[in-house]
Amino acid sequence: MFSKDLVLLWIQWCGKGTQAKLLLEKLNDYLYFEMWETLRSLHSNSNLIWNYMKDCMNRWEMVDNFITNDLIDICIKIAQKNNRYLMIDWYPRVWEQTDYFLPRMEVLQREFVIIHYHLPKEKAIERLLKRAEIEGRKDDNLKSIETRISIFTNETLVQIKRFEQMWKVITINADNTIEWIFQETCDKLWI
Repeated sequence: MFSKDLVLLWIQWCGKGTQAKLLLEKLNDYLYFEMWETLRSLHSNSNLIWNYMKDCMNRWEMVDNFITNDLIDICIKIAQKNNRYLMIDWYPRVWEQTDYFLPRMEVLQREFVIIHYHLPKEKAIERLLKRAEIEGRKDDNLKSIETRISIFTNETLVQIKRFEQMWKVITINADNTIEWIFQETCDKLWI
């Protein structure tokens, strides 16, 4: 059985959500934490945290790290308390988050592996534009897509390379079928 926390880092629209669901079915003792969904859930009603984050997003800024770091800390503590492993999605994405995450994991003696679902930029843009056409999502316009991909390239990819130097990254080619990607993930995790 695989006995490390998993961290999923990815470029948008690489199929990570589908892979996370499949992995959770196979690794049913894992707790799943998706940063973006947690942040979005805060906007279900008007509240101090959501109003603050909305202002950040309206300025095309990332949510402050003190919010994401505190949320991840809560998740790690819940996993520790329940003696469970974590699957963390969409964190750490920037330098300050990694600087927070690494010592926390070390102090709590939690081993982890980064799964990087790699998809070429052009393919990601193509998939996102197609989603915009199908679903009518206003946030999937070329300007916002290029902004998100730029953040990934300039921030998150730098962190992935940082983790690679620590031998903590498994890279999966996300330009393939769902079944192939899942099998490749399982093979590389030895599950």
